[in-house]
Amino acid sequence: MKTQDNSAKGGSIPQIAGSTSGRKEKKYYEVWADTVNTLYFLRTICFILVLVVFGLLILLKQSVNKLPLVVKVSKIGETQVVSDWSRLSGISPPEILYFTQTFIELFCGWDYYQYDENFRKAFKMMTPDCQKKLDNYLQTNKIVDQIRQAQYRTKITLARVDITKDSKDAVWVKVKGTKTQTSYLNPEYKKNIFFETELVLKKVKRTKEIPWGLLVDYYNETIFKEE
Repeated sequence: MKTQDNSAKGGSIPQIAGSTSGRKEKKYYEVWADTVNTLYFLRTICFILVLVVFGLLILLKQSVNKLPLVVKVSKIGETQVVSDWSRLSGISPPEILYFTQTFIELFCGWDYYQYDENFRKAFKMMTPDCQKKLDNYLQTNKIVDQIRQAQYRTKITLARVDITKDSKDAVWVKVKGTKTQTSYLNPEYKKNIFFETELVLKKVKRTKEIPWGLLVDYYNETIFKEE
């Protein structure tokens, strides 16, 4: 009995089903359920934190413009209702005296090396109407030219500062003092100027630009004696 040799007759060997030969190997990755849950959880937490941050920013913006809670206490310890803190109760007599002293020193303490900066600070302590009037006063009397030519150095000594009237909208102040005027240019020059100044301080809302809650609305100086 003869057996047939397929190879001898040029036949081909059939491919076995499921063989990996002739096919590219597939690439794949595995995703674990725990990892996916953790990613979803972290994403949710991040979203919540973003909402919290935006909420805090909104609350912070609102709190900046909100007036603080102020409770006024009298000398005997009795609490008083403060209805208008920013204009009335927030301004104490020591604050008024300090504001007045600072303004007088800036506006009247002429110094050759600091007069420009001092005038600029003093004008920030005035109302717009008062700025116009005092600017006209400086230009009419050529104050800046005098300071430059004589190189003045002025020391202010306040003898007395009195609050003559204090109303809801303004404060009237009277100042008495002496200006001791010397010169960087001439060491022998010295002059004592005795003056009295009347001011009306307008009460305004406290802001970053006006922390003292006061602005000079009227200014009048009288020279009594020079020696």
